This record gives sequence, C-alpha cells and structure tokens, in this order.
Amino acid sequence: MSLSSFVFSPLVALALCMLTANFSLVLARMPAVEPAGITFYVLRVVYPEGEKKGVTLTAYNKTSGPFLMQSWIRPVEMATGNVDLTTTGLPTMPLIVTPPLARLEAKGELTLRIRRNGEPLPADRESVFFISMKAIPAQDPSDKTGQTGTMVLTLVNNLKVFYRPQGLARRAVADVATQLRFRREGNRLIASNPTPYWLTFSRLIVGEHALDKEQLRLMVPPKGQQSYVLPAGNSASVAWQLIDEDGWDTPVEERPL
Repeated sequence: MSLSSFVFSPLVALALCMLTANFSLVLARMPAVEPAGITFYVLRVVYPEGEKKGVTLTAYNKTSGPFLMQSWIRPVEMATGNVDLTTTGLPTMPLIVTPPLARLEAKGELTLRIRRNGEPLPADRESVFFISMKAIPAQDPSDKTGQTGTMVLTLVNNLKVFYRPQGLARRAVADVATQLRFRREGNRLIASNPTPYWLTFSRLIVGEHALDKEQLRLMVPPKGQQSYVLPAGNSASVAWQLIDEDGWDTPVEERPL
C-alpha cells in the first residue's frame, strides 16, 4: 500500500499571487518547508540501453528514524495500468535492482541501481515496468519482547521504469504527442499510437468531459492502441496532454473527433 507520508513528486516552484506588498514580504521571509517522509525527486525512471551500468534512483529519508528498504521490479497490469500484484516470480523480470535490501539511515539517502540481466527485451520499442520500494521502519531495540502493542506499517511506493532500446531518443514524449490518432467505436474512444514509446495521458478531454484518473492510468502501448469509455454528451473533439520523462505535462493538443 502507499501512504501519504511518502512524497513522490519533482521539486515544483509554487507561484504565489500576493495581495499586498507587506504580505509578500512576510512570505518571502518564511523558510521553505521540506516535506517529511521518504522522498524521490522523480516520478518515473527512463533507462536508455546505452547506459551499460544501468541507471540510478535515490531515496531521501527526511525523517528522524531509519528504514529497511526492499526494492524489486514488477510488471504492469495492462488491464488497469497499475502494478501487477498477481505475479509470483514468473515471468522473470529482465531488470534487477541493487541493493535489493539495504538500510536507509535517518536524514540519509540511498542510491538504487537498476540494470539489465540476461532476459530479452524488444529492440524496436520501449518496455515498461514498475520498481517497487518497500520501507520498513526500524523498531525500538529496547522492545525485545514485541509486547508494547505498537503496530509496524510497511510503506510501498511504485515508480514506472521505461527501458528504451538503442536508437530511441532519451527525450521524445513531447515531440511524439502530436502523432496520436483517435476514433470512435460505439461508446469507446480508441487512441492509436504509431510511435515506439509508451504514452501516458495527464489529461484526456472528449468534448467538454475529462476522463477520470482511473482511465488515465491506461497507457497507450507503442505501435498499438488503447480503448477508453466515451463520456455522454458532445464528443466532437478530443484534447490531450501527456506526461513527459520528467513528470511534467506536455502542451495541449486538440483534434476533431
């Protein structure tokens, strides 16, 4: 499960509209608040094939206590776009995480490395996985009997990992957003993706109706298509934005439907 004490977002600059100059001065003097918890300053990981030693991901512990971190690669459940929780070790994942188990000290950081193993991957398109990171808080060493009645919660966060084979650009999502094509089939919206990249919508609006977060989790596969439920009402046009490599929204695109 994922809990709110985990903070998983890029550092975002907040533009504050001040009502008065004095109010602005007071806010300027206030120190920036660093969020507590275990923080990753990325929303996704892009792994180019050219990185022969793999890519790294750093966890920052903003709390006053240590954690035991367990990390591993999981597949995506294509029917929902979420982590596939039904897998029991098969098929073998083509990526591994090291160290798979490590201690993350209080106010410290831990660098994880994601790299290939010998399992094959497509050479003409991107592949997508999740890296799951379970944080187990340290228990009070004075409690040797376990009879204090304290409940220990394990926190799990999942980040997408996109593996890009040789020949695919390191940054491409914003450039290929215009290549998406849409059509209606009954009460379904079909999004076709001719590119070799997995594409994820941050917004998808049909007519005047925005699709909900559950539908937006459904990625459009490379050189494939995805189906979405069409909202009731006018659907003469479709507008969309994608999530780029840094977790930002691409510019708005709009087409007649």
